[in-house]
Amino acid sequence: MTKNTGIIADIKKFETHDGPGIRTTVFIKGCFLSCRWCANPETQEPLPQLYFIPKRCKDFGACVDACPAGAISTNTDHKIDRQKCTYCMKCVEACPYSAFKQVGRIVTVDEVIEEVEKDKPFYGSDGGLTISGGEPLYQPVFTKELLKISKEKGISTVLDTTGYAKWEVLEDVLEYTDMVLLDIKHMDPVKHREWTGVSNKKILENAKLIADKCKTRISVPLVPGFNNSRDNLIATAEFLTTINAEWVDIVPLHSLGSSKYEFLGITSPYTEIGAISKEEVIKARDIFARYGFKTTIGRMM
Repeated sequence: MTKNTGIIADIKKFETHDGPGIRTTVFIKGCFLSCRWCANPETQEPLPQLYFIPKRCKDFGACVDACPAGAISTNTDHKIDRQKCTYCMKCVEACPYSAFKQVGRIVTVDEVIEEVEKDKPFYGSDGGLTISGGEPLYQPVFTKELLKISKEKGISTVLDTTGYAKWEVLEDVLEYTDMVLLDIKHMDPVKHREWTGVSNKKILENAKLIADKCKTRISVPLVPGFNNSRDNLIATAEFLTTINAEWVDIVPLHSLGSSKYEFLGITSPYTEIGAISKEEVIKARDIFARYGFKTTIGRMM
């Protein structure tokens, strides 16, 4: 990719939980983390992927004939041999019922900005562009260019990030960022690596620097068995008192992404992880409130 092109998973319109006001959210593909509970598994991989949506399949059979790699079968339960699939997307073209869908596409900066500008009349004084993912810093040059041009056009900008990047990369992008939505997932580096694939050391170091440079709002994804213990929540709150942040959004685990795992041919993690109780969510909110933070359940801007 170049500064003028990138790979995105989607562009969502009229979002109200991705920053202040009404926003257009661009989901970048690719992520440095591999969180077990990820609600957007289609954004983890940097390249286009293939969905198969079983309920749409009518056994028409054109997909089998269209696949040059022999990766498509007539068995709905095992429709795609993903070891053979070359992602040519010919099955997408062949299916009249849209049972196959390409997830991820190469776009230019101009194409994205054109979509963002269509929504400008609805932004008011607060709304604008949010870059999310995946991880926007996985494609930092593309992300920076989107933010830069948006700012030049008078559109406010929000970066929704894990904070996992070299500081010089982050600093470059923050120059064109009005607000950062920063995830803090766990205070223990071993537990953090076990559940996300990376240590939290770089994230915590960057959190202080980000909050000093840019208006920052913290998100705490609340995941049972991972970070919902009282000790971890208190440690997180104590850490956050050392940085320049006043808002903490508690984001309870949800299973809205479970169908995406099915469509990608991956086992959903949510049955194994389990649900978070309302009582635990309130307990977490109250801990952060006692430390003086303005808190919400979910991102209520």
